[in-house]
Amino acid sequence: MIPQLVDRGFGYGSGTVSPELSQFIVNIPKNASSYMLDWARRHQWMTTVADDHSDTITEMIVILRDPLDRWVSGIVQYLNTYILSVQGPNGPVFPNEPYSPHNWPMDAVQWIDAYNQTTERLIFDVVNRFDDHVWPQHEFVENLLPAVKRKYFLLDHNFDAAIADYLGFAPYPDLDSNSAGNNANMRLLQKFFVDRLQQRPDLAQRVIKAYTKDYELIARTK
Repeated sequence: MIPQLVDRGFGYGSGTVSPELSQFIVNIPKNASSYMLDWARRHQWMTTVADDHSDTITEMIVILRDPLDRWVSGIVQYLNTYILSVQGPNGPVFPNEPYSPHNWPMDAVQWIDAYNQTTERLIFDVVNRFDDHVWPQHEFVENLLPAVKRKYFLLDHNFDAAIADYLGFAPYPDLDSNSAGNNANMRLLQKFFVDRLQQRPDLAQRVIKAYTKDYELIARTK
C-alpha cells in the first residue's frame, strides 16, 4: 500500500486486536498510536496486522486528529528522527551507503539557524510525503479491510473518556504519551513550526489544502 515507507520500518495495517479477535485499533502514526498500544496491551489486546485476522475482525477503531496539529507534530518527529540524526530507530538513516564524514548529527538550534527560503520551499512543497508521521490519515484506512465497519474517534479533550467508555478500558495515569516535551530538540522544533505557521498563514493554508481528504473524512464522521 505504501511502499515508500517500508524501508523506514512502517508496517501498513498494523495495530492491536481485541482478545476475542473482533475489534482492531488501527495504528496511525502521531494519532496516539504509542498511547493506545500501551493502553490496549494492558487489557490483553495483541499487536498484529489486520489482514492476519480478516476472518474475525468485525469493527475497525480509527483515531483521527486535526491534520494541521498532526502535521506539526509529525514533521518535528521526522526531522528529529531522520534529519538531525544519522541513526534512525531501525538503524542507519542511509543503511546501504558507506559512512561519510558529512553525516554528522545536528541539534535543533543548528537546524533552525540554517533554515532559509530554500528549506522552507522544499518542506512546504512536499508537505505530507516525508514519512509515515505526516502521511495522510485516510490512506492508512481506506483500503484496509474495506468491508469492515469503522468506528471513529477524534483526538480531542474528550478522547480518553469516549474511547475508554466504548472499549471498556480502565484508566491508567502512566500510559506512554511519546511526548515531544521529553526531548529538547523536538520542543524547539515544535515551537519553531508553530511560530512559523502563525507568521505565515499562507503556509498553514498550504498544509490544510494538502490534507483536504483528511478534513473531509473527519467532517463525515462527526
